[in-house]
Amino acid sequence: MSKGKIRIIGGKWKGKKISFVLDKNIRPTPDRVKETLFNWLGPNLNQYNCLDLFAGTGAMGFESLSRGAEKVSFVELNKNLSSELRKTITELKCEDSSEVFNQDCLDWLEKNIPGKPFDLVFVDPPFNKKYVVKIFEKLNRVKFVDESSTIYLECEKNLDINIIEDAYKVYKEKSFGDKSYRLLRKIT
Repeated sequence: MSKGKIRIIGGKWKGKKISFVLDKNIRPTPDRVKETLFNWLGPNLNQYNCLDLFAGTGAMGFESLSRGAEKVSFVELNKNLSSELRKTITELKCEDSSEVFNQDCLDWLEKNIPGKPFDLVFVDPPFNKKYVVKIFEKLNRVKFVDESSTIYLECEKNLDINIIEDAYKVYKEKSFGDKSYRLLRKIT
């Protein structure tokens, strides 16, 4: 299997490169976009409990841990990618602050009940598969998020998100190429 590399851009592991299995179905978030996102979020994610849905390479979750997040739950259906996530967790020695679920995100959200809402949720689903509305419905179902939670949504630029804007407010947004990157909060 061919390998690719992503780079952690800030925090205690700044500059560290993480290997991942190349797969035509994953789109690692470019460094420029990660830098913008984490500038929006601020440099310190101390005590954050994060959920990385459609984790892929784990770039967002590992970047969060590097910047002080207390815990990251990675949910990834692809067995090879889940295995790589576990290897990276071992390599970074962050087993106490990370967990990997090799499951479909919709199934995982259906079957799990968080002890408390997540502080930060990364939603980066496969494009053109109509996952966004389903994911946001499931996030609401069992209080995975509340009005203090931040949700990062990476999706195709032309995706109509009006249907979720009844329950969520976009407060930061940028487009790069054919993708849009948004930060949202639940409306109280």
